[in-house]
Formats: sequence, structure tokens, C-alpha cells
Amino acid sequence: MKIKETVVIFPDIHFPQHDEKALECALSVLKKVKPSAFLLLGDFVEGSSVSHWQWAKKKRPPLEFQLPAIEEEIELANKGLDRLDEACKKAGVKTKILTMGNHELWFDNFVEENPYLKEYTAMNAFKIKDRGYKAYPYGKYIRVLGSKLYAYHGGHYSGINHTRSHVMNLGVNVVYGHTHDCMKSVVTHLTGAKMAYSMGCLCKMEKDFLKNRQTNWTHNVGVLDIYNDGNFNLNVLTIINGVTSFNGELINA
Repeated sequence: MKIKETVVIFPDIHFPQHDEKALECALSVLKKVKPSAFLLLGDFVEGSSVSHWQWAKKKRPPLEFQLPAIEEEIELANKGLDRLDEACKKAGVKTKILTMGNHELWFDNFVEENPYLKEYTAMNAFKIKDRGYKAYPYGKYIRVLGSKLYAYHGGHYSGINHTRSHVMNLGVNVVYGHTHDCMKSVVTHLTGAKMAYSMGCLCKMEKDFLKNRQTNWTHNVGVLDIYNDGNFNLNVLTIINGVTSFNGELINA
């Protein structure tokens, strides 16, 4: 048995509401591992400028008053994506994969409401094709580089046992983000044990909507080895105060 591919996985960054120390640590892991592929699990942008939630308690202003905030957020998120591109290039990454998240979908929803502003779709605004990503729409499950592991952004199953719900309903190995917590469930199937992984996040832990509520969110980065028979080993590394460890070595920002 041989390792066919190594993939570094980044969950929910939420540019520009990312956690700088956690992101720098994750980038250090990427540089250290030098993977053949990079998987971005979606919600790379916060999307607050196009979020429908911001108008829940106040009247939506005319479009010309919305666009400056949207353009500013796009600019900041693109600067964040530039950092990922640079790190991938230096690490020798050959394949970049993106599973779109619900926050990217908010930009597409904005364009549905304003169809003459097609430059604001997530694919266009963040230059996804130009950056070399093979991108998949929100909610689509993909098989990761021919392995026995599937990936998507997350959100189809929720609740306190969401990893178990995923593996029970899907019957396959799956990794996802979205929930911002780190969790794993293993369920018996006739074809062998199947696993579901929730990958945590790389965003700030303090969000306005939380109203100071405590959460079970954790900062994480994944290192996935894919064997030539399709089996795999996924190491989900926990980042604490910008520091993690891998193969007995501390890695920090």
C-alpha cells in the first residue's frame, strides 16, 4: 500500500472575520506538509454585506447604499484568498478543490435579486476559476480524488449528533464544515465501518449574533492521506491559540 495523495483541508475561514493566529497556523501546516492537493470546505467569506439576516430588524436601503460595503468585503476576502493561493504555490499544490458554502450562496442570491450585477456571483467576485479551483456548488457531495471519502460544505443534517446523522443517512465516509465544531462518528455497515468528520473552523469565535453565548467551536485543519486502494487516514489537528502539533512537532503561526 502506498500514499497516492496528501490533501490539506481548511474549514470555514469567513474572510475577513477570520482568526489570524488560527489561519497562520493552518498555513504553516500547509507549508510543512507540502500536500499534492488543497481542499477548501466553503464559507471562505463571511458574506455579511449580502446576508439577508442584516435586514431582519431594519429596512433594506437602496442598492447604491449597499454596494460600497459589498465591494469592500469582496476586496478583503480576495486578499485572504490571495494568501491561500500564495501558500499553495509555495507548497507545490497541484490540485485545488472548493466546495461552496452557504455564505458564498448569499452572493449568488444577491445576484438573483439583482440579475444585472452578475459580477457579484461568488464565482465571479472571488475569481474562483482564475485561481485554479475545481469548484462544486453548495450542497453537492464530491468524492475526494477517487478515495473512499466524500466531502461537501455541510448543513444537510444538524442537531447535537450531526456527524452520526450524516453517516447514518448517507452510508459513506464524509467530511464537512459548516457547524464550526469538531466531531467524529463511526457507524457499522455491512461493507465496514463508515465515518463522518466535522472539521471545525478557522474564523473568529466571537460573533455578534451569538450575544456572548459560549459555543463548542474549535479551530482545526485537516491532513488527509489517500492510499492507492482508495482507503484513507484523516488527521484533524486542533489549533489552540495559534499552535498545533503534527508528527510530534509543534507548528505555530
